[in-house]
Amino acid sequence: MSAGAHPFAGDVSVATRYNDWLFERCRPYLGSVSLDYGAGIGTFTERLAEACERVVAVEPLAEFVAELERRFSTEPRVEVVAGEVVALPEEEAFDSVVCLNVLEHVAADDAALAGVHSRLRPGGHLLLLVPGHAALYGSLDETAGHQRRYDPAPLRAQLERLRFEVLTARRVNPVGALGWLVSARVLRREEVAEGSFRAFDRLVPALRHLDRVPLPLGLSVWAVARKPRQTLS
Repeated sequence: MSAGAHPFAGDVSVATRYNDWLFERCRPYLGSVSLDYGAGIGTFTERLAEACERVVAVEPLAEFVAELERRFSTEPRVEVVAGEVVALPEEEAFDSVVCLNVLEHVAADDAALAGVHSRLRPGGHLLLLVPGHAALYGSLDETAGHQRRYDPAPLRAQLERLRFEVLTARRVNPVGALGWLVSARVLRREEVAEGSFRAFDRLVPALRHLDRVPLPLGLSVWAVARKPRQTLS
């Protein structure tokens, strides 16, 4: 599964404010060469191409690969790779790996994170967004193909065990968590209509301010992790 798969009855790429908000979290850590892991239809690949000198978009699903190749056929800064991160040449090294709403789809997330670690240059950053709160797992997750949801402390421990330095791992988007809880656990819906996502997108300017306040509830967990410049002993 990839970033292009979501439990919404419509195209979530229309949520431009929300996607811009996510990308702004990544921008300070990108560097010149970035890997878009689980690129989907290229929602964030396009933004990366504007910010980086080179972008490699890795995507395992054939239908999304075809869309990526069509979308970026005239963009020399973007290379599309079908498959997983481990399919990349071992000598390939990235300043950053962007992995937004992807890891929860991967059955062997330890192996995926280890593969990311091996492809980062020393000092490079993993920029990770995953669904938060294991207790929120419900029908929407099942429809979306989520293997799990995450909490900050276990995610931090997982990343550290895999030899990352964790700069931050915190909950974000508390309003979205409330909406997800009602839809998935109370109403038992199997998808969220595109109109609901558009409505949420209109709230983003106000939610930016709320997001600065540390709260115990959040739809997602945002993590920034770095590959050490020197090997940890």
